[in-house]
Amino acid sequence: MPPAPVLSSFTFTFLGTGTSAGVPVIGCQCDVCTSADPRDRRRRASVCLRFTDGGGQERVVLIDTSPDLRAQALELALDRCDAILFTHDHVDHTFGLDEVRRFNAVMRSAIDIYAEQGTLDFLHRVYRHIFEAEKNVNTSFVARLVEHELHVAQPLDLFGLRFTPIRLLHGRQPVLGFRIEALDGSGEVASSQPGPLPLAYCTDVSEIPEETWGQLGGLKTLVLDMLRPQRHPTHFSTEEAVSAAEKIAARQTLFIHMTHDISHAGLELPAGMALAHDGLALS
Repeated sequence: MPPAPVLSSFTFTFLGTGTSAGVPVIGCQCDVCTSADPRDRRRRASVCLRFTDGGGQERVVLIDTSPDLRAQALELALDRCDAILFTHDHVDHTFGLDEVRRFNAVMRSAIDIYAEQGTLDFLHRVYRHIFEAEKNVNTSFVARLVEHELHVAQPLDLFGLRFTPIRLLHGRQPVLGFRIEALDGSGEVASSQPGPLPLAYCTDVSEIPEETWGQLGGLKTLVLDMLRPQRHPTHFSTEEAVSAAEKIAARQTLFIHMTHDISHAGLELPAGMALAHDGLALS
């Protein structure tokens, strides 16, 4: 039999599937913002990976910390966070970082964070009270974080999962996506992948560089940016996202980062493609 993954009980949950303003949008009375369909309520984009590692320890890995992280964590009843990976430095993907101090308190340990150097520099500027806590006027309850730099195409192995950073373009800004695969007992990518794996998480995309396409082959699941029907300088439109998904040809594609220009029930997509929604869990 082929080597099995060392992890078990893997679940990939969408904490938020909305764009930077969220849905409903403040001050808007459009059909989507007033929709009774709960799938049209979209918090800011982030995801949670929950699984049991080879030693029987439950693990939680987050990708991005949206401004809605507190509500997202409470809704999912999260009581730990073992690591956080960041795609880029924008507010809607980073401004929930302060909330992770509660995980520090519950776990009584620091949390490892992983990002490119530019994103780490941004976090230092914004969260000086965390990274330069010794300068705070009062002794404060701040997050305890251990930072690590990510590099494109250099895999990161965590608790039986491999995260391979891949280069994407968000307008003129280089950002990261992640190819995620389970490892076997020898530390190699398992030949049999659990649930939705291998999976690529590609949020905030307007262009996929030529060198990245090869890292998107053989996917069971593709998670891909789809902002709105109209073209946008820093995100895929509906047509562009579908075109990219057809080229990648994952077994299933789930779109995220939607504005209130997209109604969940009202958008027709090709077979094998669908809109994700907040709380959707893949296992």
